[in-house]
Amino acid sequence: MLSKQTISLIIKISIVFVSILFLYKQISIKSSADEFDIKTIYINLSNNFYLSFIVFFMMFVNWFLEALKWRFLISKIEKVSILRSLRAVFSGITVSAFTPNRIGEYGGRIFCLEKADRIKGALITVIGSMAQLITTIIFGLIGLLYLPSLLPNLNILFTNFVFAYPILVFSVILLCVLLVVLYLNISFFSVIFSKFRFLNKFKKYNKVFTYYNSSELLEVLIYSFARYLVFSSQFYILLKIFNVNITYIDSLTLNSLMLMTITVIPNYLPIFEFAQRGIVAISIFTLLSNNSIGIFSATFTMWTTNLLLPALIGTIFIFTLKFFRT
Repeated sequence: MLSKQTISLIIKISIVFVSILFLYKQISIKSSADEFDIKTIYINLSNNFYLSFIVFFMMFVNWFLEALKWRFLISKIEKVSILRSLRAVFSGITVSAFTPNRIGEYGGRIFCLEKADRIKGALITVIGSMAQLITTIIFGLIGLLYLPSLLPNLNILFTNFVFAYPILVFSVILLCVLLVVLYLNISFFSVIFSKFRFLNKFKKYNKVFTYYNSSELLEVLIYSFARYLVFSSQFYILLKIFNVNITYIDSLTLNSLMLMTITVIPNYLPIFEFAQRGIVAISIFTLLSNNSIGIFSATFTMWTTNLLLPALIGTIFIFTLKFFRT
């Protein structure tokens, strides 16, 4: 009979192997695309070394902010250092590489906890993900309001229907306010869940939603907003590197629509994640630019910088996870 240590090692090696395999398969799919030219990408990045370095550095800023956010949230059940929080974040990225809708990210993080209840840890991680989701939706809705100013045909359509745009503005503002208010009062979910008798045996997990007050949840939202601005700025810099002529505001608008679309569309096949991102990016950004190759190259570099490299870094930390406790 295999010992727990042996089983744990087999699981870790399997995770690393499958993650690298899925990442390799995604790159292989990209290599067969007409728009893909790794030499051109390398030349553009080399010719813009300082901008490329800024993009690379912003990757660490992005995930450092996520680590701060998770550390802040998880402190309700276990105190963790910023280094362990970073380790958990990178481990989560590695596990999420081969799981639908990146759900494996929760598992990669909770196994970094030494004493705390792991189910509570997963629920707390979900609370953090909800903040990022709300941020993405809010920016996407705001981008939707700004879109008519970029597209003359759409602007004419709203002009012909006098009340259409005011109704859209009111609806967007109402939805944004509703999302923020619901999130800042997330303890309300605990009250709702307590009404269902079949959930009574999960009372201790239901209480997780009462751990945070509105000011604490607002801080989590601020972390999420900061992350959003970091990777949105990353993408704008990459568009500049690959000669996609677009202003920062226009880039932020189209990027908000792209991210909201990617978030809303389910991804049950992780191997096609980038293909999905590439199609959405080209479909949206070609509204203002004909440089589809530049858009594709920027999207690929963004994916490589923010997901591929962190996933490879995370393979090192996978071997520090604790699947079994003494």
